[in-house]
Amino acid sequence: MWLWVVLTLMTVLATLGLAVPLIRRRDTALKGRADTLSVLKDQLGELEAQAEAGAIPAAEAEALKTDLKRRVLAEARQGETAARPLSERALLIVALAVVSSITLAGTGLYLALGRPDLPGRPTPAEDLRTAKPDASTDHPQGDVAAMIGQLEAQMRSQPGNVEGWRMLGWSYLQTGRNAEAAEAYGRAAALEPGNVEYLSAQGEATVLAAQGQVTPAAEAIFRRALSLDAADPRSRYYLAVARDQRGDRDGAMNDWIALLRSAPPGAPWAAEVRGMVERIAAERGINIASRLPPAAPNPAAPGAPGPTAAQVAEAQAMSEADRQQMIAGMVSGLAERLKQNPRDRAGWERLLRARMVLGQTSQAAADYRAASAAFAGSPGDQQALREVARQVGVPVS
Repeated sequence: MWLWVVLTLMTVLATLGLAVPLIRRRDTALKGRADTLSVLKDQLGELEAQAEAGAIPAAEAEALKTDLKRRVLAEARQGETAARPLSERALLIVALAVVSSITLAGTGLYLALGRPDLPGRPTPAEDLRTAKPDASTDHPQGDVAAMIGQLEAQMRSQPGNVEGWRMLGWSYLQTGRNAEAAEAYGRAAALEPGNVEYLSAQGEATVLAAQGQVTPAAEAIFRRALSLDAADPRSRYYLAVARDQRGDRDGAMNDWIALLRSAPPGAPWAAEVRGMVERIAAERGINIASRLPPAAPNPAAPGAPGPTAAQVAEAQAMSEADRQQMIAGMVSGLAERLKQNPRDRAGWERLLRARMVLGQTSQAAADYRAASAAFAGSPGDQQALREVARQVGVPVS
C-alpha cells in the first residue's frame, strides 16, 4: 500500500515540475520585454537631453530618436501579442488537469502492464555468492566490476559484515587486485580472529601482491594461522616457500613432502603441490620418488592418472634417450587432451611446466596463449596461469 502512495506522490511531483515552468514562462517573457522598454525609453530621454544641449547635431539626433521610437513601438506590440489568452485561475485549472491526467494515465498503465509480484534484485554479496571460486564466469568484465563496486558500497555502509568482507576479498583475488584482497581478508580476520581460512587467504593475497615473495608480514600471518590450526595446508605450503626463498632448499623440500604425506584423500590441492615438488626436484637433480606418497588420480583429467612413485623410479632407471622419449610422449598426450578439454587449468599449468623442463620455450609461450584464450571470460584463471608462467620462465608478452 505504501509503495503505491510513494509512487503516486513521485509522479505528481515530477509532473508539477514540468507544468509550473510552462505556466511561468509567459511571465518571464513579459517581464523581459518590460525591462527592454524601460531601457529604450531611458535612452530616448537621454538623447533628447543631449540634443537640447547641442552635444549632437540636430539632424543626427532626429534620426536616432526616430529609430528608438520605432523600437519602442515594436516592443510594445510584441508585449500585446504575448498577453495571456487565459486568466491566472484558468491557467492553474489547466495545469492541475494536466497533472491529474498524466498521473492517472501512468498509474493505469502500470496496473495493466507492470509486474509488482516479481522478486527484488539480490544484493551484490548474493550475486557473487552464487559463483563458485573455481568456476569461470559468463559475466563480461564490466559486469564483474559493477558487482564489485556495489559490494564495496555495501561494505562501506556495513563494515561489520564479515561474510561481505570475505566475498570482497575473493572478488579482488579473482580479478588480480591482490593488495586489496589482502586488506579485505584482513578485515574479515579482524572480525573473526579464530577463522583460519580468513588468515591464510590474507597471507596468500599478500604473497601474490608481492609478486610471489613470502614477505615477513605474510609469514607472520601464516604463523598466526598455524597457531590456530597446525594442519592448515595453505599456511604450511607458503612457509615452506619462505624457507626455499631464504636458501634452505632441503628444509623446504622436507616440508613440502611432509605436507603431501599428510594430505587427506581427495585433497584438491595435492596434485598441484605434487607437480610443483616433482618439477623442483627434477630441476635440482634430487631423487624424491621413494619419499612421495602414491599419486592419486587426477580429477581434472579422467582416465589419465598421475605417475606413481614406482613409475617415477622406473623412469629414472631408463636411459636418457628412452626417458626423454617417454616424457615427450606424455607431454604430447597432455597437449592433445587439452585440445579436447581446454577448460582444464591444472592441465595447462602442468603442460607449461613440462614444456619448460624440456626446454621447449617457444611451444610453452604458444601454449600459454592458448590457455589464456580458453579462459578469456575468467580473469581469476588468467591471473593464475600468468603467475605459473612467470614462475617457470615462460615468456609472457
